Amino acid sequence: MSEVLVRELRAEAVSVMARLRDAEKVLSDQVLIESIQFHDRLQRQSRQDVLRSISRLDSEGGFVERGVRAKSAVADLLGVRPSEAHRLVRLARHAFPTVTLTGEPVAARLSATAAALDSHVIDQAHGLVIDIALRSSAARRLDPGIWGGAETILVEWAQAYTPAQLAVEARRLVNGLDHDGARPGDDDSGVDGLVNDLSFTRHKHGGGFFKGRLDALSFEVFRRALEARLLPEKDENKSLAERQGDALAQLCVYVLDEGCLPRRGGERPHVTIILTEKELRAQHRGVVLEYGGQLSAAQTRMLLCDAKILPVVLGGQSQILDVGREKRTATPAQRRAVAARDRGCAHPGCDEPPYRCEIHHVTPWAQGGRSDMDSLVMFCWSHHRMVHESGWTVQMIDGYPSIIPPKWLDPTQTPRRKPPPVIALEIISRT
Repeated sequence: MSEVLVRELRAEAVSVMARLRDAEKVLSDQVLIESIQFHDRLQRQSRQDVLRSISRLDSEGGFVERGVRAKSAVADLLGVRPSEAHRLVRLARHAFPTVTLTGEPVAARLSATAAALDSHVIDQAHGLVIDIALRSSAARRLDPGIWGGAETILVEWAQAYTPAQLAVEARRLVNGLDHDGARPGDDDSGVDGLVNDLSFTRHKHGGGFFKGRLDALSFEVFRRALEARLLPEKDENKSLAERQGDALAQLCVYVLDEGCLPRRGGERPHVTIILTEKELRAQHRGVVLEYGGQLSAAQTRMLLCDAKILPVVLGGQSQILDVGREKRTATPAQRRAVAARDRGCAHPGCDEPPYRCEIHHVTPWAQGGRSDMDSLVMFCWSHHRMVHESGWTVQMIDGYPSIIPPKWLDPTQTPRRKPPPVIALEIISRT
């Protein structure tokens, strides 16, 4: 089928839907109820078609050819948060058949779920719940036959339960089938596409519990901050777990007492980069963190966008050729000015406030970018990462940042920006 015909059919579908909306304006209550059910089914079909397109672009290399990760591309295309895009990409990988590198077909991992999605008897939200439930630690310990039976049961329940209800029942089912439970030392570190996750539970007598998991960069930052407050065993006569708990509480108290919370962004990471002269000229391709995680070059550039940087350049025999001075790339005053201009994240449609944002250099500081107002832009963590990894660029037009999408997303590359603020006023009370 030609691309011209596909576009003609899309235009025809839009025209038919417009006629349908006009016709529905004079319907009776009963027919309006039928209309609600019809449009809900139509939305399920559309969402399934979106999922199918994501699967093809992901498995056939369409995203890779455009130099973008699947998660980032889906977030851009659908205008959703990266965490939601990550879940959609994962469901697309599990609900559709793929092929190996040698061209051999591989059946869909969630075959029963895929069939229910294709027949539109369950919604995409149900599919996401089933995918999450069957990737849990308890589910991975089930025998393949029991695992498949659990999926069949969940698909049946999905036709009667809301996604929220299904999530509760799915957890009970999987945990009930996992008779032996986890072995000592087992955890969720094997889950692909690890994302930050933290939850709290209050105890009825005060205090509470929390659990979570962190990606490589967040884990590195957390461990470093915790160890900075960790007291020696000989001084405390406590176990490591107890001392780490104390250290976390002391760390939070210290931050609150010192007023270090990022009310205006706080202070960026302190980083020492050790490069050979050859690496400095060629530009490094990524870094390995102390606790084993790895960062790509794009992630490293994002981390260092507004950091205190102390360069140490080594010669061929590891002689220290030069030790630079720390350079603050954005002063507190500059950050306040950028916050007043951009009103938080500068990406159109994002409402993250300034205290959750970071400073980005239009021209990278490592390439001679200046720390002037016309070279500084404010982004939240997600959109800052998107600019470094997904091909988005930034230009200053009439004194305000304009965000330019990559060609694969918008062939015209039309600049996008928030409307300029009417007035920026800051009141500082002094006691």
